[in-house]
Amino acid sequence: MKRNIVALFLVILLIISVLGGCSQESSPSTSSSNGTTNNSSTGTSSTSEPYKVHFWAWTNPDNVKPLIEQFNKDFAGKYELVYEKLADAETLTINTALASGEPIDVMTQSGAFDTRVRADSGQYLALNEFFDAWGKSYAELLGPAAEEVYNFDGKYYAVPYCRNIQVVYFNKKMFDAAGVPYPDPNWTWDDFRETAKKLTHGEGANKVYGVMADFANEYWREIAMQKLGNFWYYNEDFTATRFDDPAVKESLQFWYDMAMVDKTCVPLDEYKALKYDNDTTGMNGLYQGKYAMLLVPVYGSLYLNESYGKIPEGTDIGMTNMPLPAGSSKPITTFYTSTASIPANVKNKEAAWTLLKYICFDRADLFAGPKAMHPGYDFETAEERRAFEDIIFDHPGLDKDMAMQVMALPRDLVCEDNSVIQGQAVINELIKADISKVFNGEMSVDDCVKDLKSQGDAAIAKDLKK
Repeated sequence: MKRNIVALFLVILLIISVLGGCSQESSPSTSSSNGTTNNSSTGTSSTSEPYKVHFWAWTNPDNVKPLIEQFNKDFAGKYELVYEKLADAETLTINTALASGEPIDVMTQSGAFDTRVRADSGQYLALNEFFDAWGKSYAELLGPAAEEVYNFDGKYYAVPYCRNIQVVYFNKKMFDAAGVPYPDPNWTWDDFRETAKKLTHGEGANKVYGVMADFANEYWREIAMQKLGNFWYYNEDFTATRFDDPAVKESLQFWYDMAMVDKTCVPLDEYKALKYDNDTTGMNGLYQGKYAMLLVPVYGSLYLNESYGKIPEGTDIGMTNMPLPAGSSKPITTFYTSTASIPANVKNKEAAWTLLKYICFDRADLFAGPKAMHPGYDFETAEERRAFEDIIFDHPGLDKDMAMQVMALPRDLVCEDNSVIQGQAVINELIKADISKVFNGEMSVDDCVKDLKSQGDAAIAKDLKK
């Protein structure tokens, strides 16, 4: 009996000894999933194996290879980048990954609303400490528009890795054939409408439209955004909507008149049937001469690459600014972002920040650049801007010089992202339903605006009571 007790005592001592040795090497919060033990503050390793830093995004793995290779070269022996491909950017896809227990150091996402929900629920790490240590402010680097959207009660949980600036691409050959001058970068919405009329002709299956845009769910709001700014459909204290503001009706009425009166814009049923919501199909329709102008983010130029389909010989696509609203002295351009965040339960936050900073700032040319996207930050010099845009606009069939000249012009920026929680989920679904009814001829502009106001205000009030 005593022998058994002694044996048991020795076993307990052995376990304590082993645990004691482990505790001297690392704490539970610093052990990596790949077996390498790391210090979460310094990123140093007690073994010769580099710490594996896991980056999750929906980008094609082939397009991430240069980023992986350069990161692993720059941090050889310290960090090793591991890319994990998400199926898509949908909310459920990303939430499932975050809840899976898989190692995640940097997670990407496309919705500011989702970012806010995840931050509020404690899923993401506040990044203020890293900006403070860097000696840079969020607004200084990313601009006032993005700062306002991603400032969550004084804390920042996400960094935009791209700035998807809205522009107008146009088929120069179609303009030439119609004898219509190319659009001036400082043109107005009235100019845009008249230009679309001049370029629309034909009937039925042979009809050629002046413009194509996702006006049903997106571009109908551009004038309102330009005039009302960030959080365009909320009042100043976010307790009610601004759908009764004259700018909202003006914006919707403009697109209704183009689509339903002038009939110069690809109609909603045709837009859906031909799947013009697909980026590749949208650009294809432009260079194939189905319409003369295309409203799309800058990255639309990417779909001129022959990897997305052979373009006709002689394709010549120009680019200009989104039209100015009445009373504006310089372009006001809307943009939206995709962002990168660090999960709150990350094992090595210094490694995670190193990767996030590399993707979003240090080598944005290796991630945003190949996707034909501007980085999320402001360029410091004209030379830096030109070097980056040399990547963005280097695609066959595009007038590269014109595009770069347009982007060099001064402009104000309005962020389309919306990180306000109250009412937003309901309002966004309401917008989709009501706007579709308008462009299907089932609802008037006035009735739409009234319904958005009444139901939107009710949704906000309901959420504020919770």
